[in-house]
Amino acid sequence: MDLPDDEHLQWAHTELGEPDAFFRISRARFLTKLLLGVLLLLYGVVANYLWWVHGPATFGHFELLLLVFLPLSGATLLLHMYRNRGLYVLIYPTGLLRLRRGEVDSFPWAEIAHIQLKVQRATGAELTYDSDGAPTACWIPVDVPTFKLWDAGLTVLREDGVEANFGSALTDYDQLAEQIQLRTFTALWPRIREQFFAGERLAFGELEIGFAGVRHNGKLLAWREVKEFVISQGKLSIKQTGKWLPWVLVDMASVPNPHVLFALVAEIQHLFAPSQQKPKPSPVKQQDEE
Repeated sequence: MDLPDDEHLQWAHTELGEPDAFFRISRARFLTKLLLGVLLLLYGVVANYLWWVHGPATFGHFELLLLVFLPLSGATLLLHMYRNRGLYVLIYPTGLLRLRRGEVDSFPWAEIAHIQLKVQRATGAELTYDSDGAPTACWIPVDVPTFKLWDAGLTVLREDGVEANFGSALTDYDQLAEQIQLRTFTALWPRIREQFFAGERLAFGELEIGFAGVRHNGKLLAWREVKEFVISQGKLSIKQTGKWLPWVLVDMASVPNPHVLFALVAEIQHLFAPSQQKPKPSPVKQQDEE
């Protein structure tokens, strides 16, 4: 649906009512990042001119940082802000609405096939349980980078292949990521859990989860040997009991529905925990619902 730039928000409020949550690109943040990107590019032009024309014209690791990396960071920042200009995100009980430069795209929670998160570090996920100990919600906390906006992001893929990308330039990006995870978890979890306990192997990108354990590139790690799942430097690290190095490292951004994966691992470790011990899923933090 195409609407004039100033009318899509009014249309959403008129047709769908007040959203549960609303996110947009802050004008102050947009202008600040825009100015920073321009300054880094200008710095690159001036620094390279002085270095190669009037300077020693040598090249090494230090020069790579000052003459290439910083200006390139400015260009990447400008590209990131350009792609997110005019973006609004509205959260409703039935789904997500993306408004961008007059275009309106809807993503009903029941029609979202998977989400992907770009996260640099996290010790685990946040979980809530009902009175019977069954997971009711799960989300992975995300950081909002001050400068490296490309280090964070969230992708939502609809079942028909339509995709939406949301960056950390949005105001309250961490809350947006939490909201999307919470609501997609409610839609995805019952089916995923049922498939697992029906004996199916479930694929999460390069990883495969089954009763026997975790599989990656033909290797199997039994559940009794799984120590924890953690996120470090943008990688999902699966640690093995009694080993110093990770059993496998996987690019976090390539793992579909990581919040569902962490909840499933918690449930499995609960299942495989020794009966004489009180099971405490190691890769997640547990919270009781109020």
